[in-house]
Amino acid sequence: MRKALILIIVGLPGSGKSTAAGIIKKKFDADIVHSGDVVREEVNKRGLKYTPKTDALVAHWFHTSGREKLMAKRVWDKVRISKKRIIVIEGLRSPKVFYYLKKFSKTKPFIITVNASFEMRVERELKRGRFGKEETLNYLKTREKLEKSHGIKELMKKSDYRIDNTNLTVRQMESKIVKVVKSLI
Repeated sequence: MRKALILIIVGLPGSGKSTAAGIIKKKFDADIVHSGDVVREEVNKRGLKYTPKTDALVAHWFHTSGREKLMAKRVWDKVRISKKRIIVIEGLRSPKVFYYLKKFSKTKPFIITVNASFEMRVERELKRGRFGKEETLNYLKTREKLEKSHGIKELMKKSDYRIDNTNLTVRQMESKIVKVVKSLI
């Protein structure tokens, strides 16, 4: 059996990563593994309430003191059970996690960066309202700073493909992401 095509969607909060992953799932019958699920599972495992603060603290924990390998292992455990021929990993934040994931998969996952302006990302995140009133402009700025400290910018530089999603409609985003995936299969 041939190995699955692994696509890693990266970008700053609100850039459109989940939308891109959803399009690939729908158009290509792919599985999606959200790295954020690993963080949420760890928050629950510790018996903590899921809040912006616990999300940020646990995400930071995974990206410090050599625990990037643990994050990659937990993501890989979700990837390896999939029977799909395309698997999307959404939301990696660190080149170190990517390095370990590449080692576990014994293949070259393709990185697709989804970019959008800060203003557009803030608008999307506040509209999504994952944390309700706790999700403020200050929280979003802090979250972005933390993700940058984990190396998201370096990971984005490793991209095989880049999509600027600042002013795209969902249909335009779909067209771009489908074109990228078709070029890989």
